[in-house]
Amino acid sequence: MSGTSFTARVDRVVDGDTVRVFLEDDADKSESLRILALDTEEVFAGSKPVTPLGHAASDRAKELIAPGDTVKLILPGNEPRAEALQKYRGNFGRVLCYLELEDGTDFQQVMIQEGLSPYFQKYGYAEFAHLHDRYREAERMAQSATLGIWDQVANNGSVMRNYAALTTWWDLRARIIEGYREIKRRNPEINMFNTRLDYDRLVEIAKAGQETTVFIELRDFTPTSGDHILFHTGSLTQPYQLFIPNGNVGGGEDVMNLILNRYRADGEEQPRRSYAYVTGPTKMFPDNDTGRPEIIVTDPAQITDWPHQALERAGVSG
Repeated sequence: MSGTSFTARVDRVVDGDTVRVFLEDDADKSESLRILALDTEEVFAGSKPVTPLGHAASDRAKELIAPGDTVKLILPGNEPRAEALQKYRGNFGRVLCYLELEDGTDFQQVMIQEGLSPYFQKYGYAEFAHLHDRYREAERMAQSATLGIWDQVANNGSVMRNYAALTTWWDLRARIIEGYREIKRRNPEINMFNTRLDYDRLVEIAKAGQETTVFIELRDFTPTSGDHILFHTGSLTQPYQLFIPNGNVGGGEDVMNLILNRYRADGEEQPRRSYAYVTGPTKMFPDNDTGRPEIIVTDPAQITDWPHQALERAGVSG
């Protein structure tokens, strides 16, 4: 699998891992790309600190990519372009892709090998084996030479982010995600879906009120009226939720305890598994075409992180 690829004209570099491009030659407005496999440090104030290495990564990206350049976008999967552009987007609607420069240079490899970014695996290894091997080796080379982020005190003045701990957590998440990918490669027609990648299919299932198994990141949650709990996942444009009735008593409380103690990470300081397979009935909330699909969980037995158990629940033996 080589990905859905096409070229685009650069508008501008935003920072070390974000670039704006014109997806169509006659487009009036550029779109933002979130470059996969990279997580450079910040140049804009937010949840993470602004650092000298963030500015260094941004400056290096601007050396490599100039307004008006033609770059190649490589999106995960092999869908037609229009379908891929709809499917592969992040929380803020940015296109998720790998980037190749006009001369064929792998932008991700350069940034990782120069120590301007770790090989970012928080949402899974690079989908293509040759890229995964390339970025893993690039990171090893940067670590061997203690470049950039791998010598925080020399390059930032102090330790801003604990990459030893972060990359260990990211690798755990990536291995779990890779387990799901392998299930889908072997059983492409299985009744098991990713809440990000299979959103349209999950909307159909929810509208029909059918049971399914979802591979879901258990992240943000909010209490609702009647002690019910909602876990929000997916993205702003593709919202999916896990609904726990009576999350403070009986089976609902047991479900919450399991999720909070085993799955939900509380920021970078308290990493946990993050992902799980959840099997249960689904519906739209509210019950109309503009609602959000949700899966209903009343028993901890509906949640597992073992692929063979998920397969059994999805009706596949072996």
